[in-house]
Amino acid sequence: MSLIMAQEKKQTSQDSIVKHLKISAFPVAFYTPETAFGFGGIGIANFWLKNEKRETRPSSLQLGVSYTTKSQILVYMPFEFYKDDEKWRLLGELGFYKYFYNFFGVGIDSKEEDEEVYEVTFPRARLALMREVWPNLYLGLGYEFDNFSSLKIEEGGILEASDVPGKQDGTVSNIGLQAFYDTRDNIFFPTKGFYIQANVFTSSKILGSSFEYSKFELDNRFYQKVGKKQVIAANLFLGSSSKSTPFYDLFYLGSDRTRGINNRRFQDNAELSMALEYRFPIAGRFGGAVFGSSGTVAPAFKSLSSSAYKNSAGVGLRYIINKRDGVRIRADYGMSSEGGNFYFTIKEAF
Repeated sequence: MSLIMAQEKKQTSQDSIVKHLKISAFPVAFYTPETAFGFGGIGIANFWLKNEKRETRPSSLQLGVSYTTKSQILVYMPFEFYKDDEKWRLLGELGFYKYFYNFFGVGIDSKEEDEEVYEVTFPRARLALMREVWPNLYLGLGYEFDNFSSLKIEEGGILEASDVPGKQDGTVSNIGLQAFYDTRDNIFFPTKGFYIQANVFTSSKILGSSFEYSKFELDNRFYQKVGKKQVIAANLFLGSSSKSTPFYDLFYLGSDRTRGINNRRFQDNAELSMALEYRFPIAGRFGGAVFGSSGTVAPAFKSLSSSAYKNSAGVGLRYIINKRDGVRIRADYGMSSEGGNFYFTIKEAF
């Protein structure tokens, strides 16, 4: 469990770049099938930029450092800056990762017994500059950067024998257009509203990319309160990329949307997945969830309708660690036809 140890510092001077600065720091512990047990700490700074009203959403900067029992290292710094009454948003993440990923092959017919693990080290940058063009609708430019190095794959394994792009070290450097529509009443635990995000990215050798590919993503989420405190949450995701996409940037099942399926168990150039979750209170700060999903991957968008679908379902327990913002610790157990997986982390899956 995470124990919050918070400090608060406020700046009210008219000459300050930021106002009403609040800094919180707390230890974190988590478990996912891909990382096993992980532990570390995270610091969060919430504030308003100069001349911004307190009625608007605060800007935030986070810094997290974690280490897992699989000797993985995660250093990440997500941020959100809001200006001009939220008409401008600068969102993104800077990070460094030494990570292990699963590889079962490519396609919906990949075999469970072919599982192998590859190790990769990479710095990461994600940037998006967005402008409100209509109430709750934002358009802008996005950038993605991953510099993959020290890639270690199993000798004589299916990854070494395959012809997928990216088996050697390489750099992902993509630029694109982003749009999102957001009417949620809370970003951590929504009880009503929509969140719809669309991204179109293309790699650019001018920006140092080692690959030439493009991709499209459409993430649709809907939240509806039922009864007094129960919530129905739904997520429909669609993604498609070109044939030259490096294998570590392929779409895959086993994400938070499709809990219960092994992470990256099925991956390919296109994905269509649907998830439904029922969230309800139990007693005090405790709550529960029941969830299910269905999804598929295919070599191209047009093949999604004829590809086999993989299903999963599960139950979860929640504990509120921050009543003001609705932040919860999440413990889930999901099952598919190949077995079950346990997840322990912070924040809702979607």
